Amino acid sequence: MNKSSLPSMQPDPDREPVSFLVIGSRQTVTSTIHTLYKMGFAEISEWSPLLAASEPGKVMKILTRSVPTS
Repeated sequence: MNKSSLPSMQPDPDREPVSFLVIGSRQTVTSTIHTLYKMGFAEISEWSPLLAASEPGKVMKILTRSVPTS
């Protein structure tokens, strides 16, 4: 693979990352992610693994997307 075939590492000035965070019990977070998938919002595999939240007994998942700035 030559350098010209590598993807550009330059940030796109017309896009910026935005993150979505779902926090709750394991069951509620998983159910919400599946509901969002059924609505066409995001593939289940696009979300992070379950992560511990700061509140005891709560977990979270994060999804980051690149969206247009205008």
